[in-house]
Amino acid sequence: MAKRTQEQPTEDWSYETAIARIETTVTELEQGELPLADIFEQFEQAVTELRRCEAFLTEKQQQATVLIETLTIQESGDGG
Repeated sequence: MAKRTQEQPTEDWSYETAIARIETTVTELEQGELPLADIFEQFEQAVTELRRCEAFLTEKQQQATVLIETLTIQESGDGG
């Protein structure tokens, strides 16, 4: 079985939900009321989520690029 890295989004993972969690974490960190151990834990979770978001966006950007290239090739082939 292939090992899943933390950066790979799972099927039930949502970009929008991840961003909301990150925003909540930033707000909590900015308030400065968390114990030091919680700050590090929250920060680590936020970084993990940001990496997952980055991986998701990179994947979607690559998909969009392939679709655009496919469309461009089809359009140039149909013009003849």
